[in-house]
Amino acid sequence: MRKVIFTMLLLMSCVLSYAQSSGYEKSVEIKGAIGLDDRTDYSFGVSMINGFRFNDYLYLGIGAGYEYLNGLFYHSYESGGKYSTSSSYDSKSTQNLIQLFARIKANFTNAKISPFASIDLGNSFNLDKTDEIKMANGFFFEPAIGCDFKISNKQTFYFALGYNQQQYEYEHFTISSYNSGHEIQKKPAGSFNIHVGLKF
Repeated sequence: MRKVIFTMLLLMSCVLSYAQSSGYEKSVEIKGAIGLDDRTDYSFGVSMINGFRFNDYLYLGIGAGYEYLNGLFYHSYESGGKYSTSSSYDSKSTQNLIQLFARIKANFTNAKISPFASIDLGNSFNLDKTDEIKMANGFFFEPAIGCDFKISNKQTFYFALGYNQQQYEYEHFTISSYNSGHEIQKKPAGSFNIHVGLKF
């Protein structure tokens, strides 16, 4: 009988602790990024994330955000002839993006200062589709590491550092005495991201 009572008390304490550490959470964050290749120069934006915390260690959310991007619009390459040198030219442009994504987050401790790892998976939608060049548009993913700083029972400040890889396209011109033309290049673009947010 004692074993049954002990087991029931243990189960009740687990349920109560789960209920206290789980539930609906929302957060607002700002971010800035620096490009790590010749495609993205920089970007900044803001996001809202809503989700559910299953316990002290696991969170799953869905986010929506706006991003302002400066990056490569077209690249031209002029091939030099026998007696001249080759040259190239890059044209940059700014774009406005809407991003929709899912976030999986795992905290390593349940302390007031709690490091974590997360990954965002989503899609960017270019709002400036004035022509066939979409720049950052399509699937992206971003693994990140960061830290939560608990302010109160309902509020937590956090920051994270991440590596973002985004589907990217730009126009490539080739000019030569033998053959000239252009094509749309589709390549991944990488950037280093900094996130600062408030969970409430």
